[in-house]
Amino acid sequence: MRLKARSGSRRKEELPADAGPVRCCIGCGARRLQEELTRLAVGPEGAVVVDRDRLLPGRGAYLCGAGCLAAAVKRKAFGRAFRGRAGLVDPSVLGQALESSGPARGGAAGGSGC
Repeated sequence: MRLKARSGSRRKEELPADAGPVRCCIGCGARRLQEELTRLAVGPEGAVVVDRDRLLPGRGAYLCGAGCLAAAVKRKAFGRAFRGRAGLVDPSVLGQALESSGPARGGAAGGSGC
């Protein structure tokens, strides 16, 4: 027995095929180019930190900006994104780091979230 595919009520955003890697924001779920999002990683002390230079090892999670941080905390997305390895998640410290560093590299996502 074959299941029918859902109708196109939830279409994926159209992104250029050759634009580069695409990632999802853990706050709002928007699919964007990796360079437009801010990367978060688990730091050496085990706390979740903003990884502006994208050099920290391990899994990364991505946010559109400070606006999506509250949604990610509410959805408990950090535990899933880091597969249970996320230690301390301090929204105030992450929010300050996201706002003080300005827009992401691409600049299209800004610091406001979605």
